[in-house]
Amino acid sequence: MAQMLIVGGVLLLIVGGLLAYPYASSRLADVPPTPSFSPPAMHTPPPPHTHTPTFLPTPAPTSSHTPTPTPIPALPTRIVIPTIGVDGPVVPISWKTVEVGEQTHAAWDVPDMYAAGWHETSAPLGVVGNTVLNGHNTTNGEIFRDLYTLEIGDVIVVYADDTPYTYTVSEVLILPEAGQPLEVRIENARYILPTEDERLTLVTCHPYGSLRYRLIVIAYPTE
Repeated sequence: MAQMLIVGGVLLLIVGGLLAYPYASSRLADVPPTPSFSPPAMHTPPPPHTHTPTFLPTPAPTSSHTPTPTPIPALPTRIVIPTIGVDGPVVPISWKTVEVGEQTHAAWDVPDMYAAGWHETSAPLGVVGNTVLNGHNTTNGEIFRDLYTLEIGDVIVVYADDTPYTYTVSEVLILPEAGQPLEVRIENARYILPTEDERLTLVTCHPYGSLRYRLIVIAYPTE
């Protein structure tokens, strides 16, 4: 009897399952499928820019123009006057103030040796201006003792180190000096002032052993 009950229960379960299958199947068909969900991909930012830029200095602009060098003044260092046998050094000299009457005037020093003195405020060689040299005619070397014998056309060579500058005598002047009024002495002094041409001026006293006259020799560059 018990076995029959067990067999009957099993049959009821089978039949119930068969009857319920169409219903369950239809219900499952109406349920939309559950979509599969994938999390969005995480956007990984690029690594920070680690390149350090290199800044090169901007080169200075170049120019094809070569600046003209400033010429070095040609200062006289030696004087040669072949016709009177002069060949001696030239040294720069300065001036001092002297009292003439109630007025003060400038008087140039003169080298106390066998040398000509270049007035340091006068022009150097080879440029426009008046290059002035003085020297004694008595004692202290007497470099310009025979200067009065020069004639127009004689040659004077003045050197700046090893570079010669050649001049030709144009004028020989003998001017009253000692005991003359101040106006006369100032007029004589104009020959040693700056000029607008290129020239050489030599100055000494005259005659030998006297200050009575001023001897001026003017020469121009030899062409």
